[in-house]
Order: sequence, then structure tokens, then C-alpha cells
Amino acid sequence: MAKAIFNLKSIVHKWEPPFNTTVNTQEVVVGEGQHFDELEKPNEHVFKLIRCDGNKALVEFNHLFTLKGHEHPGNRQVWVGKIEEINFTYLWGNDGITKSLRLKEIIE
Repeated sequence: MAKAIFNLKSIVHKWEPPFNTTVNTQEVVVGEGQHFDELEKPNEHVFKLIRCDGNKALVEFNHLFTLKGHEHPGNRQVWVGKIEEINFTYLWGNDGITKSLRLKEIIE
């Protein structure tokens, strides 16, 4: 089973004073079929690695997130590559959350 290494950046914007912004960057290693990253409230996974294919990875994202800058109402899967960072937005909680995902490497 192939694994993917992603650079995952989480940006949390507080919607109440003092309107702080928190940025967290991490590297995650995920196998095909595995979930990764979690929301605290509600307690749900954000991403799932569906499969790896050459220099890209097919990732499914949580129904509470939208693909920033795109409208895909019925499609919750996106190809993530090494060049372009993919941004996801969550606007339904007490804070605004943006997740950025970029593929670093695929391990066969």
C-alpha cells in the first residue's frame, strides 16, 4: 500500500475579540484509505487519502469544508500535487478555519 507525505497548514481565525489568527504547519504521513487531521467540534476527520497515482494523490475532504475558490457541490474529492497548494475553508463554527494541503512525496 502506498503512502503519501503532505504538508498541512491550518489557519484559525477567531471571530471574537481579540480576533487572533493561529497558524500551524505540520508534515503528515498517510496510507491509502486512512483519515487524517481532525476537527475538535464537531469531532470529525477532515481528510481521507483515497489513492496515490504517480506525482499526485486523490484526497477526499469533509462535507463541512468547501474547496476555496471553486464550487463542487457533489464532488468531495480533489487531486493534490506537489506544485499547487489546495485550500479548503470551514465557516460553520465559532472560528473560521482554512486548511492548505500540498503533496511532498509518495512512498511506494
